[in-house]
Amino acid sequence: MQYEHWQYLQTSLREIDHFIRQAFERVQEAGNDPTSTLRGLVISDEEVEQYLQQSPLATPWPEGTLTLPTLDFHNHDNPLSRLIQSFGLNILDSYILLLSLAPEFDLRYERIYAYLQDDVSQRRPTVNLMLNLLGGTVEQRFAVWKRLTPQSALRRHNLIECAPDTTRQNASFLGYAIRADHRITAHLLGDEQVDARLTHMVRIRPYEAGTAWPEVRRPIVEAMQDAPIVYLSGGVDLGQMETAMGLCAATGHDLVEVNLAAMSAPETPLEPLWRLALREAYLRNGALLLESWESCLNEARMPSPSMWEAIMAYPHPVFISGREAWEPVDLERKRRMLRLMFQAPDYTERFSAWEQFTQGHETALRDYDLHEVSSKFRLTRAQIARAVHSAVDMAQSRGEAVQKADLYAGAQAHANIQLGHLAKRIIPRFGWDDLILPPEQLQQLHEMSARLRYTHVVQDEWGFGEAIANSAGISALFAGESGTGKTLSAEVLANDLGLVLYKIDLSAVVSKYIGETEKNLNTIFSMAQSSNAILFFDEADALFGKRSEVKDARDRYANIEVAYLLQQVEAYDGVVIMATNFRQNLDDAFTRRLDFLVDFPFPEAEYRLRLWRAHFPPRTPLASDVDLETVAERYRLAGGNIRNAALAAAYLAAANGQMITSEHIRGAIRREHQKMGRLLDDRP
Repeated sequence: MQYEHWQYLQTSLREIDHFIRQAFERVQEAGNDPTSTLRGLVISDEEVEQYLQQSPLATPWPEGTLTLPTLDFHNHDNPLSRLIQSFGLNILDSYILLLSLAPEFDLRYERIYAYLQDDVSQRRPTVNLMLNLLGGTVEQRFAVWKRLTPQSALRRHNLIECAPDTTRQNASFLGYAIRADHRITAHLLGDEQVDARLTHMVRIRPYEAGTAWPEVRRPIVEAMQDAPIVYLSGGVDLGQMETAMGLCAATGHDLVEVNLAAMSAPETPLEPLWRLALREAYLRNGALLLESWESCLNEARMPSPSMWEAIMAYPHPVFISGREAWEPVDLERKRRMLRLMFQAPDYTERFSAWEQFTQGHETALRDYDLHEVSSKFRLTRAQIARAVHSAVDMAQSRGEAVQKADLYAGAQAHANIQLGHLAKRIIPRFGWDDLILPPEQLQQLHEMSARLRYTHVVQDEWGFGEAIANSAGISALFAGESGTGKTLSAEVLANDLGLVLYKIDLSAVVSKYIGETEKNLNTIFSMAQSSNAILFFDEADALFGKRSEVKDARDRYANIEVAYLLQQVEAYDGVVIMATNFRQNLDDAFTRRLDFLVDFPFPEAEYRLRLWRAHFPPRTPLASDVDLETVAERYRLAGGNIRNAALAAAYLAAANGQMITSEHIRGAIRREHQKMGRLLDDRP
């Protein structure tokens, strides 16, 4: 803390000392002896007589009004004066605050206050002491009372706390102790750290001179001098914060960024934290940026009246950031709400960003590589900048120039997928050579890959994105028995395209509570949109089953869920793959809208042989009696079962210290049939 800070505090408290000395003299003149051993234990006749001679509601001290200090809080540039001006405190508020702050800076005031209140346990000024010190008449005492109510500026902004004495049950408000909040004390001592209760909810972005103004409509830039409310609508991380910072450069305000989603946790009341966050904004005289606006709205899509009133009263610019368009219904509001809409950058803007951020770095990239990554990942400029940073880090860790694979890895790392318990990310490990399928199915999968690889050509260069709505995404159904390669095919596609693959956990998505399933699905699709992730719904008939005849409310909502899913799949710009073992269970209206429908047949002997050979690595010690052609011909198993049997046979052989024999393979196949509930005729 600077020495000047101590000086102004010392000067202010010296004036308070003169004021308190007057109170001390009044107590002495009253003839009370706070040190009496019987004080509080015996009530004498003289004491009662003295009380009865006093006027009701008046100060008990002789001569009435004390002479207030001659402090001018509005014509000096110091932290206390700036705080008083920022919160709009009047002279009475200022004295109350300073008297409450005194024990925070000098402990001698605790004993002085205890003496004045005739109670050694009351080391903080009470409401009653404030009335006695600052209110010489009934009108003045009532004025002090009003400045201590919950609606007053001091308490509304959490500058002071009024708390009852915990040792006295049902204490009256007059006995409430007044304490200055620790954050205010720290601020006056030069500590600008955000309140510890707001660590993960509030961030201060200091004003930086020379920050480029954003490319927004000129009227909004010009309106910044009048402290407007600006509503920023659009998805997450589309430049809202950068725009707010640029607009603040026009006015010289710091930006106080408040995450309302983190503040609206179910276990934590929003209102107290909101008041603390607003206090931080007042302390910095900063502009407010309220993120995740939807999280604080009620069923009527409005914030609490007190919150909205506080926003209306805030004297500096306020930016409200929400995903969707929103309109206030306050007919009496006096502040205009300007609007800016943010959209995800199109292919051309994404390519320009990748090109810009990779310049100046040593790369081994071709123009086509940037075209490809721009097409596949629908990232914002901020995400692209972070992805390039990560790519450069990876390349420099190897001591090489940036490769296309580095860009893909960086893009995947910053795709902003946060699905929590709703999905599991799958790291693709397999390529086309690992996929053993008939030519028709392989051809369909290659067509899917090519369709996404050349999306930018068809959608952007050839104009199909403007002519046909919702034509950028791909929806596919993989149908076939368990173990026929559906999940493996999704991995191969993800690996080939360099995209993130998420397997949706249906047990977490589907809920028995009405509306919860739609909510979970909305979370999945909205979070995956920016990354262009591949969403893989296994056993999709649990979600996309046939719509049933409506017999009760649950049937009606089940049908609504199916219709909602159809809308989400069609609107998604990425790849949605549904896998099912029972194609006939899917809704016909749904299957008609799919771009691809791949039937995974049960493998014939030819493909079973290829699967057996693929699952025994070249170094595997196979005995001479192992005839894989006979095994493939005799045992009708799907690819997943063959994988399990090959692995089990290897462990059986390793346990015996032998090579893998036909007996080991037959034993493993027998166990696999038992798991499937089938009888195995294993006679030679």
